[in-house]
Amino acid sequence: MKRSSLIEAFKTFTPKEIKEFTEFVASPFFNKNVNVIKLFDVVKKNYPDFDETKIEKEKVFSKLFPGKPYKDSTLRLLMFYLYELVERFLGYQKFQNDPFRSKDILLKELFERKLFKDYERTIDAANKELDELKVRDNFYYEYRYLFAEHKLSYLAEIYMGKYEKYLTKDNIQLFSDNITYFYLISVLKFYAITLNTMYLYNVKIDTEIFENILKNFKTEHFQNAPMILIYYRVIMLFIEPENEENYYKLKELVIEHETEIGPAIGDLYINLENYCVRRLRNGNLKFLEESFRVYELELNKKSYLNHGYMPNSFYSSMVVTASKLKKYKWLRNFINDYKDEIHKDSRDAYYYYGLAYLENEEGNFEKALEALAKSKPEEVYLKMDLRILQSRIYFGLKWILPLQSLLDTFKKTVQNNKFMTEMRKNQYLKFIKYTNQLNNIRYKEDKAACNELLFELERDEYFAYKLWITEEALKYAGN
Repeated sequence: MKRSSLIEAFKTFTPKEIKEFTEFVASPFFNKNVNVIKLFDVVKKNYPDFDETKIEKEKVFSKLFPGKPYKDSTLRLLMFYLYELVERFLGYQKFQNDPFRSKDILLKELFERKLFKDYERTIDAANKELDELKVRDNFYYEYRYLFAEHKLSYLAEIYMGKYEKYLTKDNIQLFSDNITYFYLISVLKFYAITLNTMYLYNVKIDTEIFENILKNFKTEHFQNAPMILIYYRVIMLFIEPENEENYYKLKELVIEHETEIGPAIGDLYINLENYCVRRLRNGNLKFLEESFRVYELELNKKSYLNHGYMPNSFYSSMVVTASKLKKYKWLRNFINDYKDEIHKDSRDAYYYYGLAYLENEEGNFEKALEALAKSKPEEVYLKMDLRILQSRIYFGLKWILPLQSLLDTFKKTVQNNKFMTEMRKNQYLKFIKYTNQLNNIRYKEDKAACNELLFELERDEYFAYKLWITEEALKYAGN
């Protein structure tokens, strides 16, 4: 029973939700099956741990039906009914927490029943609440146009055929603007996601419809709808990667309209981060400092938080970026000050990775190895990052044979991984290839081979730690 959908759902419940669901399942309006209530009472007593030994099907059944032989079909049916109530509760809860969606449904019902006095009061209250909202995202404009549509329907009903009374310029313009803004924010946002997907996974997607929208797009038409301008600039980061003006315009818009953006601000900062990474891959090193500025903005605004936690990728990216800029004192404070913001399941793995990374950068190779040994990650990509860091530490310690062995094992691990993207594999394999060459050059003290390596590196496209390998190779190259 522990692995059932029912228990998995209850694991996500907060204590407050458990209390509310207790009232929900006991309400005759939602449930009249007494045995379903009894089943929930048994399950609830084991919240939040749900000890497997205490919720075995046979034990649960005996508490529901003392003295009766176990019947799996009966318990399964009760579990099914209880899970149906869970789904209804979650939907009901979401509905209750979305006042505009509930008012939209209510207005439809009031209109059908011709309760126009309540209809007017409800639509006025809804628009007043919308006026007080600071966030101006696609959902805001969706509700604006829905309530504008409700108003037009109402006016059409009471003015019956007197079109001049309600099809006024202001009413039509209000409806037109709001549906246009809702549509454009939604479409441009999805287009940005599509372009990012195409870039990350090297897939082809038909974007002709999106492209046609952009052909007639003029930013001056949407100066009072910043979210449209923001997603337009995100799109242009992909379409015109060499035009850095789009990046700086986007950054300016995000900072200026932070309040209006709302929860989407985290994703927009990620788009700024990713553009910096893409420019760095093209050799534009000024974006290293720029990426650090973006991270600092996020730290100050705490816009990086996801369900109250710092994403693992954000923590590790800060470690790498600050290290490359040699901001070691700042980084040591960051590693220690922010470790508790990482989710407890991966906290130690990332904390010790960050510590090991910093110690390696400062040339404290033994301390780096000590910290590295304490990082025991579950995530595949962090395991790969640990291998890279371990390779760099071994190189720093001049452990030629152990490094060779480590790189051989690393290569097999990457090649045998069936779930890793080709882009990732390519990055890791290039690091392994060139680090191996560098290791052999140092062992043989072969300056000619080192110059060949530098020439090959110069011709090759960007990959992780290309700069580090180049810097190390220069130490052994002939003048």
